[in-house]
Amino acid sequence: RAQQHTSMMMAPRSLRAVLAVAVVACFAVESARAVPSGKVIELTEANFDEEVAKGPMLIDVYAEWCGHCKQLAPVWDQLAVELEGEIYVAKVNGPKQKALAKRLHVSAYPTILLLRDGEMREYSAQRTLAQLAAFGRKGWRAVKPAPFYKAPNNWFGRMSGVLFRVPGLAEDAYKVLKEQFNLSDVTILFTVLAIPVSIGMLCIFAADVYIVQSVRAASAAQRYRDALLAAQRQQQAALAAGAAGAS
Repeated sequence: RAQQHTSMMMAPRSLRAVLAVAVVACFAVESARAVPSGKVIELTEANFDEEVAKGPMLIDVYAEWCGHCKQLAPVWDQLAVELEGEIYVAKVNGPKQKALAKRLHVSAYPTILLLRDGEMREYSAQRTLAQLAAFGRKGWRAVKPAPFYKAPNNWFGRMSGVLFRVPGLAEDAYKVLKEQFNLSDVTILFTVLAIPVSIGMLCIFAADVYIVQSVRAASAAQRYRDALLAAQRQQQAALAAGAAGAS
């Protein structure tokens, strides 16, 4: 019995130890994920919001044909190592990620941006490792942020990002209908037009049903009130007639 009691006492302790180790491991993994690794992150329309949410991030929007972008590329890799554990360093292929480039309001290559605390700042000084690192650490404070509606890392920017992706989604849908289903442009056009028309008709039908039911319910309630009022009046008249006959 004593041995059984001892084993029963040790079981909860072992369980607590396992849980403690699991919690510590989870925190360690989360911490490792939350710290810049010293490598340049390739941003796309799919992972942009997730990556930007991790913390302050320097972004180089480049084009493969751009000579200045090619000169910046090795410096940008060095910058990621320099700012390891401090600031995320990322890049965006503008011509390939057109919707994302529009969301970042890019007008030339390369464009260097700092996203931090829901604000966006553009870097316009010399593209040396020392100056870029200084800008990422403290120099950004001297740069005026872009207007609120241009920042892609606040709630307004995330909502507008959905709108920027609509043309790309429409283009992908067109390619699927054209290449996989072999539909003609006329058929695709009628299909596209039929969708909003069908939705509009469904909305009208639903509104009509709701309005008709509401009118019927209001009419029935009014008839009930009128009948109740008429019954009360008849009852009052009968009482008055009875009182007059008694007198």
